[in-house]
Amino acid sequence: MIYRLLARFVVALHAAYVAFVIFGSLLVLRWPRLLIVHLAAVVWGFATLAFDLGCPLTPWEKSLWRKGGVEPYPEGFLQHHVLRNLIRDEHSRMSHALLGGFALLLNIAIYAVIFSRR
Repeated sequence: MIYRLLARFVVALHAAYVAFVIFGSLLVLRWPRLLIVHLAAVVWGFATLAFDLGCPLTPWEKSLWRKGGVEPYPEGFLQHHVLRNLIRDEHSRMSHALLGGFALLLNIAIYAVIFSRR
């Protein structure tokens, strides 16, 4: 039972990280010291999606599910939790690359607005 709880915690942590990658630049408006942390998160998020590097949280989550007696999903985190009803499996690689590019461009645009006002 504890492993399932831990697996759910890792899912929540993973979802929070994805949200931070996408919307973290808005937090930088309020807390400018987050800039370096957010930039690192965006670069890592882009690289893992665009170059299929994989995220270390996914195997950790799957391991916890196995230890909890649950067979984990075969695909990656985004494909399973976000894209499973939107994108067919044969298009997942391209979709990940596009999502990585979108997250990068969105943050570049937000940072361009932030720094143009200073």
